[in-house]
This record gives sequence, C-alpha cells and structure tokens, in this order.
Amino acid sequence: MAVRKRKSWKHLVVVFLGSFVIAAIVGIGSELLMRRAESLWVAALFLLGVIGVHIVFDVVGIAATAANEAPHHARAANRVRGARQAVYLVRHADLVANIANDVVGDVTGTLSGVMAAAIVIDIVRYYPIFGTREIWLTTLILALVASITITGKAVGKSFAIHDANKVIAWVGSAIAAVEQITGWSLTGQKKRGGKKDGATRKNL
Repeated sequence: MAVRKRKSWKHLVVVFLGSFVIAAIVGIGSELLMRRAESLWVAALFLLGVIGVHIVFDVVGIAATAANEAPHHARAANRVRGARQAVYLVRHADLVANIANDVVGDVTGTLSGVMAAAIVIDIVRYYPIFGTREIWLTTLILALVASITITGKAVGKSFAIHDANKVIAWVGSAIAAVEQITGWSLTGQKKRGGKKDGATRKNL
C-alpha cells in the first residue's frame, strides 16, 4: 500500500510539473507566433493548428485505452518497427490518456480560447467598425472554435475506438523514429546483451 501511494504521489508530481512546463512553453511559443503573424489569416491558421493538436492527442488517449496488447505483441515478436513502443502505450494506457487527454488536451483547449480572444482584438484593431459589436464578435468566434473542436473530437473518438490498434501502431512507429533519431528512451527500453556502462560483461 505504501509503495502504491508513493507511486501515486510521484505520478501526480510528474503530471503537475509536466503540465506546467508544457503550458509555459506552448503559451510563450504561441504568443510569439501570434505577435509575428502578419495577417489575421496566419493567426487563424495557428489557431486551427492548436485545435488540430488537441484533436489528435484526444484520439491517441482514447485509442490507448481501447487497444489490445496481443496484436502488438505479435508484431513485436516479428520485430516490426514501433511494436514494442505500442505495447508500452497500451500497457500504460492510464498514463497515456492522462497526458494526451488531460495535460495536452486542457493546455491546447485553454490556449485555443486565448488565441481566439487575441484574434478578436486584432479584428477590432484592423476594422474599428466592429468595436461596437465586440461582444457579439467574441461570442461568435469562441462558439465557432468550440464547435470545430467538439465536432473534430467526436469524429476522432469514433475512429479511435474502432481502429484503436491501428492508431497505436502509428503512434508506436512515430515514437520509435524519435527514439532512433534522438537516442532517447521514451518508452523505457532497456539495453540488451549484458552491456553496462558501454562495456560488455565478461563471464567469470
């Protein structure tokens, strides 16, 4: 019980710090992008990009909870690229869903609202005629953002549930590519062949 509590607290601390860092980085990045946007259309594209990230991660989180390990074990046995990572994602579905749906989902959801408000301010600045109707313009754009997000997530949920293993296989392949390029172990891969500190152990 004590070990489980320690793991629970560790998980909460990681989620808190991770969400804080992600929110800070994404917030600063989006603010810089919005300031450098040369037109409302560019700002709108940034906003659609954030909404797209929200929907994609929502699909990943749902797929992780709906997928099965068995098909990915079979693929891993055949040394298919990304299969081991897919097994890891399914086995840690609760953590994946927490990060994808809650951390990334909440950050991008909040960010899309802030970006929509910034677009409204720019519209009023470029077109003063809308100044007297700012409240209606704000309501319209926020409602449009919410509608696009909710509709996209509805479509994504259906796809994630019916093709969960396919989605996780794609994500596993992407993670495998990142691990290969960066040398990082994002899914807890352990070294094989009895290697330790870069040297092979010798039989005594």
